[in-house]
Amino acid sequence: MLGNTEKYKMAALAGILLLAAFFRFYLITEIPPGLYPDEAANGNNALEALRTGPQAGGPAGGFKIFYPENNGREGLFINLQAVAINFLGAEPWTLRIVSAVFGTLTVLGIFLLAKELFPAGSVLRNTNQYEPTNSYIRRNSYFVKLIPLLSALFLATSYWHINFSRIGFRAILVPFFAVFGAYWLLKAIRTEKISSTLAAGIATGLGFHTYIAFRFMPFVLAVPALLALRSWRAGRKPQRCVPCVVALFLFITLIVALPIGLYFLQHPQDFFGRGGQVSIFSAESPTREFFKSTALTLGMFNARGDCNGRHNLACEPQLFWPVGILFLIGLALTVRDLFKKPLSPIPYTLSAWFILMMFPATLTREGLPHALRAIGMIPPVMIFAAMGGAALWHALIGCFERAPAQPAYQRHRRGLHRIKKELAIAAVLFLIWIPVNTYRGYFIRFAHAPATRDAFASDLWAQGRYLAALPDGVQKLVIVNLSGEDTRGVPAPAGSLMFATDTFDAERRRAKGITYVTRLEDIQVDAAMKTVIMPMNPRDDALVSALRERFPALGEQTLGNVVIFQN
Repeated sequence: MLGNTEKYKMAALAGILLLAAFFRFYLITEIPPGLYPDEAANGNNALEALRTGPQAGGPAGGFKIFYPENNGREGLFINLQAVAINFLGAEPWTLRIVSAVFGTLTVLGIFLLAKELFPAGSVLRNTNQYEPTNSYIRRNSYFVKLIPLLSALFLATSYWHINFSRIGFRAILVPFFAVFGAYWLLKAIRTEKISSTLAAGIATGLGFHTYIAFRFMPFVLAVPALLALRSWRAGRKPQRCVPCVVALFLFITLIVALPIGLYFLQHPQDFFGRGGQVSIFSAESPTREFFKSTALTLGMFNARGDCNGRHNLACEPQLFWPVGILFLIGLALTVRDLFKKPLSPIPYTLSAWFILMMFPATLTREGLPHALRAIGMIPPVMIFAAMGGAALWHALIGCFERAPAQPAYQRHRRGLHRIKKELAIAAVLFLIWIPVNTYRGYFIRFAHAPATRDAFASDLWAQGRYLAALPDGVQKLVIVNLSGEDTRGVPAPAGSLMFATDTFDAERRRAKGITYVTRLEDIQVDAAMKTVIMPMNPRDDALVSALRERFPALGEQTLGNVVIFQN
């Protein structure tokens, strides 16, 4: 049976998970608005996969390992979105709910990971080589038990993580598979259970099917594995077969990652994708660009964050400022413990995670700081903040624990007891303040900001909904006067309209009477049919004037942000 402390911990975890689910699912059918073309590209591929896969009587290649369009995307997330569409329908929120599910589960994962690292002492604590080195861990393990709960709470209420948990981007899978891969590997090394080893290999292998940033994660996982092998070789626990665990983990990871590895061998041009276009190595001075991108990335936690409206709120730091201070404290403690002996996996694993998962952002030179490319840094950042919070609380409460030994304690016992209660109340108010601030930031400031509608292409989605509502017998001509990556012969921004109208492939365009063109000269109007001509960018005055001149018989009408010419 669980003791009272364990019951309280499980109750607190349940509350945190409910809070995480609330932030990720609340009003997800409305916020964010619109449908950004990158999200729409995933949805279009998902619809096509459903239509051409074996479940629809098509070839087995309906669901793909890799979707090369739109700069190339690993297929796992898109295939999961296809499953969601199959059950819930083709709506923007259907694409985003997959992110919400994995975002919520990641909160549970970081709790388990931090618990594996800290509350039990540390990983492989029974083998002596992983004895914790943090001074506050050695002195009072009770406060160390705060770290898993604080890690989960900070992640559950992180605007950074919540935002990407509500967008249909595959990058949200990176922290999910990272935390569970690390958790199961550390547990496998400690317990040598085959089930944990298999789970670690599966999670890590699937991570390669998510987003390019995950490719750095195996180097992170190599740190605790190498430390365990080093200790085993030293003969501290010769009866344990650490090499067996590591070998099985590597084998399972290889098997699970093999399909996408074979794909990249056959299509090497898809391996780097857009990363090659924005790499620092394409600059005149890669070294200078690297230091610049590193400085901007390190500054995004407490100084100036991502300015992209889809990634962050108004260039604000990625961390709420009190959490940012705790993060700095935890980071300082970790750096200090790197130089203590015996070696512990805690500081080395977290430091490697923080540094290596920074590379997807620091090795690029576009849109910095870039919260999306740095998404793999979220778990160690939240654990650092939790370490800082636990250490600060231990330092404050430690004063009262030492007070009874002081002669002056008896004279001030009532006052000290009152201060201790006030500190506890202040701590509770602080923990309440964090989600309240996050709610205000996301559901009030972000949700009602005019820039949010533009960031998520609400105008394009409105155009698509208008086209979808027109009868099939109407000739619909869409002028794609916006730039973007070529997708099925038209620029990528048209993807939002294609998803709204389900006209990604040429056959469905013909069936629904929708034609996408990029030049006015390509428009062919059938005078015998009712016709609607829609420029995707209605602010293109030159194009609108040209349409008036060429089709004087068509009436011009403005419906909100949609400009149409129709007979």
